[in-house]
Amino acid sequence: PGGGEFKDWTVHALIWLRRNWKGAVELIVVALAAFGVLFGARQYWRHQSTVSAESLYRALRLESGSDEQIKSLAHVVEEWPRAASGKQAMMTLGEIYLDRGENKKAAELFRMLASRSRNNPMVKTAALHKLAETQLAMGDAGQAAETYLKAAADPHNLLAFDSRMRAAASLERAGEFDKAAMLYQQVIDESGDDDRYVREKSEERLLWLLANGHIEVPAP
Repeated sequence: PGGGEFKDWTVHALIWLRRNWKGAVELIVVALAAFGVLFGARQYWRHQSTVSAESLYRALRLESGSDEQIKSLAHVVEEWPRAASGKQAMMTLGEIYLDRGENKKAAELFRMLASRSRNNPMVKTAALHKLAETQLAMGDAGQAAETYLKAAADPHNLLAFDSRMRAAASLERAGEFDKAAMLYQQVIDESGDDDRYVREKSEERLLWLLANGHIEVPAP
């Protein structure tokens, strides 16, 4: 019975192909074309990944912070902004600009890196922290605090309490002592053993604010 059913199915299939051979050929051509496009795209991106990594490697071997290295890193950023190599180039180039005091260029790169790293929380957090550091260098402590708080609000940020403590420190620099104290207290109350250093640092800063009269002792 099984062999008969297979034979009947084969006969019906051959009859269908005879009647619809043009449509079948078209389906096969479309399938082959789709496979070719997918395979070609995969090969293309693999090639681009290799080329971008090689370009980054050559750029990193140049004299650190030199004009030649800056030019090479900028080329990697421009050509492959979505690749891992391009993102590494953004971070490195931004740090060079920050060291050179070219803060606007640094901030632009760190913003770009953060926006392109939404699927990579660690890179996004690092980029936001670097952006906040740049804003501090520009004298805008209030904006830096907002950037740190943006990093802290990301549910995938494993260093959220560290980001919050840095926001509090930035508010200190901005003279917003009450807001800073509130954030320090939040870190102290909500952090666990894994964030012991952050909690202890927040306790130190809160005591310093109290000792220097920047905030009042809370009522019992």
